[in-house]
Amino acid sequence: MRRLLPSLGLPLLLVLAAFIALIQGAANVQLANLVELTAGEAGEHIRRVVLDYRMPRVLLGVLVGAHFALAGYLLQLITRNPLADAGVLGISSGSGLAAVTVFVIMTRLLGHDASYQLVPVTLSLLPWLTLAGGLLAGWLLWALWRSTGLSPVRLAVVGATCAAIFSALLMGALVVWGQATSDVIILWLAGTLYGAGWERVWALLPWSLVLLPLVTGLARPMMLLSLDRQKAQTLGFNITLWNGLMLGLAVALAASAVAMSGPVGFVGILVPYLARRLCPRSVRSQLWACIWLGGLLVVVGDTLGRVLMSPFELPVGVVTALVGCPFFLYLLNRKV
Repeated sequence: MRRLLPSLGLPLLLVLAAFIALIQGAANVQLANLVELTAGEAGEHIRRVVLDYRMPRVLLGVLVGAHFALAGYLLQLITRNPLADAGVLGISSGSGLAAVTVFVIMTRLLGHDASYQLVPVTLSLLPWLTLAGGLLAGWLLWALWRSTGLSPVRLAVVGATCAAIFSALLMGALVVWGQATSDVIILWLAGTLYGAGWERVWALLPWSLVLLPLVTGLARPMMLLSLDRQKAQTLGFNITLWNGLMLGLAVALAASAVAMSGPVGFVGILVPYLARRLCPRSVRSQLWACIWLGGLLVVVGDTLGRVLMSPFELPVGVVTALVGCPFFLYLLNRKV
């Protein structure tokens, strides 16, 4: 039964959560409406609510959750630190800083309006901008880690310090340039799927189609990375090379997700822990569990944020923080 949960139970739970997300919200959608929609008999209002607003939001939540969860898994693997994820180590903040810097500069130069958009550039370009910021943060973390040999807890503290520095620079950019658009940017930085349409799904999908199969296909090197360092070197495994590759993949996963939703925190801490508990022996199963659980957590969190405060919305990043922060403190207490 325990083996069936990751391979069958988690996908079914995700499908159920997606179904609930399609019918719950400020606009009333019944099960019969979905049946009519499937048969092509639904009214224009139902078609717009389900197909144009809620369905792309759900699909984007699944992809974003999978990206953040796998990024956290990789970072925890290479640092041997269950406290590590893209948010704690400053990678999400670095990605956000790059995007916001471009946002406020181009808004200032072009006189773009303050309507809800991520940045006044094409969405296909946005992940590359956040990737640049994420790589800068990742390189800084890598340099500090390799040169000083930080312990897992100290590495988390250094990462949190880097995240605070990037956040301070980001807020400085908002104060100097972003007066007209600061509300829009702050909403995005909270981690939100608000306003998600098909264009964001299509912008993130190519990254998912490349990165998710690539990461799940590297289960064997990840298994060797999880071994004792001396034992892995005895087997002829180049730990430094693979650590660098895994860090690059983690940055790409997190940065591309940040581009479309903002930094959704604590997904990369909570989900890998649960995946390892569900699949203690198989790295490949843990990776797939991360994909399903990451999507499930973000979709459920976004649905709760829409329903609990309707007609207002609570950003999904706030919901995941409310769940993940106590868990982070629990792990921190165990490590200390």
